[in-house]
Amino acid sequence: MSRTDGNLTTYPAAFPGRRRDWIRVTTLAVPTVWLASAEGLVCLDLVAVELAVNGLRAESWKLTGPEIAFAADVLLQRGTDRSVISRHLGIDRRTLRTWFPADTTALCEALTRVRTKAEWNQKMARRSGKAPAECGTYYGAQRHKRRKEPLCPPCQEAKNAGDRHYRKHGTYKGAPSVPAVAS
Repeated sequence: MSRTDGNLTTYPAAFPGRRRDWIRVTTLAVPTVWLASAEGLVCLDLVAVELAVNGLRAESWKLTGPEIAFAADVLLQRGTDRSVISRHLGIDRRTLRTWFPADTTALCEALTRVRTKAEWNQKMARRSGKAPAECGTYYGAQRHKRRKEPLCPPCQEAKNAGDRHYRKHGTYKGAPSVPAVAS
């Protein structure tokens, strides 16, 4: 009933977890784990980590930074090549090298190097040299919206002017700004 290709034994119509080379990360009794890090507690979805470690990561879902670091640590301990790790986890090889400079780097040390998406965006904004959006512009109104703040009157006027500009020209570029009133 089984078929052997090299060192891989597969069973027809069997769940992939029954393959002999399946890397087990969790049991169904413990699908999530809370991991303590320098920033506080982090929740790891071990089912997603297990699927990613075994190369079954779908492009439609993403692992969090700590989950990627945990999965990379599991694979590095097994002696997996870094190119395979980056392909399975959807992480750039340079980022993997930054988190794990050596194959023996401890997970706790690597977790200190993992950045959240917000931290990454802040770093890229500082690097680009762009000034933050100012009140009284369409992009200032967008900043209020992102921060879930109520719009100030100059930003409300600028948003209305930007929307009128968009309806007329098909773009927000060049939308007129409203001077902010000094208090």
